[in-house]
Amino acid sequence: MTTESAPTRATTDRLSARTPFLPIGAAVGALANSVAGSAAGLLAVRLGGEAWFAGWPQAMLVIGTALAALAISRASRRGGRSPALAAGAALAAIGAAVVVWSAIVGAIGPMLLGSLVFGAGNAAVMLSRYAAAERATTEHRVRALTRLLVATSVGAVIGPLLLAPSDVAGQAMGMPPLAGCFALGALGFAVAAGAFVASAPRVPSAARSMAPPAGGTAPARGAISADGGRMTGGGRTTRRDTILGVGILSLANIVMVIVMTVVPVHLEHLHADLGTVGLLISAHIAAMFAPSPLSGLLVGRWGAERVAAVSAVALGAASLMAASVPHSLPGVAVSVVVIGAGWNLALVAGSTVLARDAAERVRLRREGWGEVGMGLAAAGGGAASGILLQAAGFASVAATAGVFAAALVAAAATGAARSRPAGRP
Repeated sequence: MTTESAPTRATTDRLSARTPFLPIGAAVGALANSVAGSAAGLLAVRLGGEAWFAGWPQAMLVIGTALAALAISRASRRGGRSPALAAGAALAAIGAAVVVWSAIVGAIGPMLLGSLVFGAGNAAVMLSRYAAAERATTEHRVRALTRLLVATSVGAVIGPLLLAPSDVAGQAMGMPPLAGCFALGALGFAVAAGAFVASAPRVPSAARSMAPPAGGTAPARGAISADGGRMTGGGRTTRRDTILGVGILSLANIVMVIVMTVVPVHLEHLHADLGTVGLLISAHIAAMFAPSPLSGLLVGRWGAERVAAVSAVALGAASLMAASVPHSLPGVAVSVVVIGAGWNLALVAGSTVLARDAAERVRLRREGWGEVGMGLAAAGGGAASGILLQAAGFASVAATAGVFAAALVAAAATGAARSRPAGRP
């Protein structure tokens, strides 16, 4: 007698019936996150009166993201992913409302507190990619993850384009400058919370059936698995996978955050208007998420470790370009787009490492630590970037990002060497 390890057609159909709500929640949440995030540095400088305040909202946001990621992962183990994601989005709506109030009263302190709480929404949006992967069969896990990231890119790209319109609408309603961006963020995350609640599957996740089919053959050590990684003995993941996955995500994120936290302020120094700032941020965010299908294809063919190495080279090259032409608007624009594309490669590669070949409970814990690593690394980078911008200029900010990109090259190369099958060059 054999036991079916993959979900049946009926099970898959019932899962798919509610699956559209998950990308809807991720897309709307990404829109809310990106429109408010694009305005955060500018609002902080307005409230604080100094350029070095620009990085503090981002630092608080990523700290909030890290803390919320742990909480959401723990809540997911106890009560399911969808309610946990919804709670994160609801907290973000509250945080955005606090920022609106801080703009009204003209105080930087409440803004930083609101940014901390707002980070819960970013954690929910980012962790939703694992929910999509979990609801797919093992061989389709990378594809499901990248499709969710594509949906996220839709909202994330639209958000910065609403920077100027939401500001105008907010001022027309009597709000201070830039407060309207966070009002839109609050509304967006409230909608995202409802979508995440509606996305709850009626049946257990497809990914909970991790055993191979009865009578099947265990994969050879070092083979490429269905989810884009090297298989260890017996298909079991190791502590090395956890360290590597968290390292890839953290180093790539700090490169991106160091540069992008201060880009809106630097563009103002280059006399770019708010519409231009929003357009460039949208282009960067499109590069962060839109290439996900290609990144997933590369992970499936080359393995996650090698794709991470490619991402490190792209991030390093873009950082050096930004450092070389800091006063050229076209040069900065190209750099931030390439940084977005390099970050996407690292996101898909690192996420694949963390999501592969593990029992659900272990995988949930690892995914949470991946977000914590990204958040803590970016918190330091976000806080330091504003200080570095004021003290030494944008070229020094970009050069510092290049140092972390070099560290990512080393980490990815080490991971690729250790995952290489025996007998292969």
